[in-house]
Amino acid sequence: MTPFRPTSYDRPGEQISTTPSGLKVTTAKRLMVDSMVRMIQKAENHSVEDKLDEESNNN
Repeated sequence: MTPFRPTSYDRPGEQISTTPSGLKVTTAKRLMVDSMVRMIQKAENHSVEDKLDEESNNN
């Protein structure tokens, strides 16, 4: 189920979201952080797979 998000005519930099800790963050920053987290997670997953492949090739 998708969360209800009201429509807004504001630009992403002008839209404000509230974090669980109560901080107010612009939507643009939230999207940027989400994107960076996904990139880091993908990089970590690939590096783990590469290490496992190296270990299996060495044995």
